[in-house]
Amino acid sequence: MATLRRYRESDWESFVALDIETGLATLRFAPDEDRQRFRERWPAVLKSRYVWTDEGPTANKAVLYVLEDDEGLYAGHLWLTEQEDLRTGIPRLWVNTMAIAKQYRSRGWGRLLVEKAEEVARERGLRSIGLGVDADNVVARKLYEEMGFETVRLRMIRNL
Repeated sequence: MATLRRYRESDWESFVALDIETGLATLRFAPDEDRQRFRERWPAVLKSRYVWTDEGPTANKAVLYVLEDDEGLYAGHLWLTEQEDLRTGIPRLWVNTMAIAKQYRSRGWGRLLVEKAEEVARERGLRSIGLGVDADNVVARKLYEEMGFETVRLRMIRNL
């Protein structure tokens, strides 16, 4: 069974590797040079934009949880922040990144991560959770829909 704990400085390499893998999946249709640029710049962007410390990101009331397997190996992560809805001003918990390493997928651990996000939202007195998911990520979308998430906005891009 998987366990969740708070991020530690020693998790940095595993976190970055999985976060880059997740980001590259999102950029799968991008030109190779864009994908390479992402690989090269992402660690620095994380540290500067998200005010990274030894405890992980600190911007926007962030908390980063690490998912471990039975042997204590890095299996995934859940990075949460608070964001204010621009239309209403109401704060919500936002899932910045939710990722599970390939060898650990299809074990129900994604549900465990979403349940942790719900727990954090309730502890903070927040009424909703938001997240982004790739339109063609059928497995993740199915999980989120099963857990009560609804599509409220679509983002479209046209490469020129």
